[in-house]
Amino acid sequence: MRSAGAALCTPARSRPRPRTRSCHTTRPNRRRPGVPRAPLPAHERQVFRSGHPASRALPAGRGADTHRVAPTLDLIVQPRVAATASLAADRLLLAEAARTQQGVLRVFELEGEVLSLGRYHLAPPPVPGGAVQRWRRHSGGRAFPAGEGFLGLSLVLSHRSAIVGDDPFALAPEQVMNRYVRGILEGLRLVGVAAFYPGRDLVTVDGRPLGLVAFEVDRAGALLFEAIVANGRDPSVLPGLLERADPGGLVTAAMLTPDAVTSIHRVRGGALGVDELAESLRRGYEERLAVTFQRRDFSAEETRGLEAAAIEENSGASWLGQRVPRAELDRHGSITTQLGVLEAHFALDGDRIREIVFAGDFIANSLAIERLERELRGAPAEAGAVEAVTRAIFGRPDNFLLGAGPLRTVADAVARGLPP
Repeated sequence: MRSAGAALCTPARSRPRPRTRSCHTTRPNRRRPGVPRAPLPAHERQVFRSGHPASRALPAGRGADTHRVAPTLDLIVQPRVAATASLAADRLLLAEAARTQQGVLRVFELEGEVLSLGRYHLAPPPVPGGAVQRWRRHSGGRAFPAGEGFLGLSLVLSHRSAIVGDDPFALAPEQVMNRYVRGILEGLRLVGVAAFYPGRDLVTVDGRPLGLVAFEVDRAGALLFEAIVANGRDPSVLPGLLERADPGGLVTAAMLTPDAVTSIHRVRGGALGVDELAESLRRGYEERLAVTFQRRDFSAEETRGLEAAAIEENSGASWLGQRVPRAELDRHGSITTQLGVLEAHFALDGDRIREIVFAGDFIANSLAIERLERELRGAPAEAGAVEAVTRAIFGRPDNFLLGAGPLRTVADAVARGLPP
């Protein structure tokens, strides 16, 4: 069954395959009319580890340049874009940022109904004739609705601390989302939406989820900060999208009800156009991060390249299919985490790990996860060995694992899949 993440303890609906849940009821928890909504728990009002709420001043971090000239970023607005073309656009912009140091803010809306999967979810098999697109983000995190009625945002920078200084590690990993979500909060405030970042991966209004944030740092060190904001529709459509795109219940998710979430439409009494929201976000980022913007569009050559990349993705489905269920990985352990669940799918060769794939709702740089899975191949199949490899990898300042709790969680997930 779909499991509820720690940030939203809404009971999960029954599914064919059991999942560990952070709640202990099996029926939807429908709040009675007139009963006040419970406040967000204190631990949910904190960011990863020991960070600070985004509404408060956060130290720039070591290596920050307080006299730095405000950078000028490109602003690209795409009121309607295909999901595969959007993925290709982010790949292109990441490569450009690493090569030229030019940052970009891209604001867009995907075509159609879209189920947005995190980078590390196992992709469910295609549903014949299904109208819901399955779209794997570059960043990790939980599943979330996207497409028509949801605003997408991609902030691409040459490295994760590019706004505050030249040192890529000036911002600790747990500070990155706190820093770059500020432009979104200010942009929403400008259109009358009092949004808040309580920490982890959600943006809320009065404790109700409005949007999702996550980030990736690629092999070249370039940053992609991603956000999805509910505009004309709200996150309560997620269960319906999952029923249609993942009837087998492979992807775990919190079961969101309409009274537990919100949208720009609900707050303001009407949705906003993509161009209008892009303008408010531009102003928000200029105000909160002291940057400026220059409007640009993709060139004809870039557009042709993006179209070709989208066609290749549709034909081969290589990006979506990078993580799928594999019959040979016959051992499975899972553990409930801050964002949902962390799963280990693996096979043994005697007392050693032959092959392993991690899946779930965590946020991590892809290079670190690739290295973790590679270095665990052939490692002893016991928690101490797994934890030692995990700590060695994530002890490096360029690597991060957020939303999974202590690093010991990785070893615990593997241990739960070992034979008795």
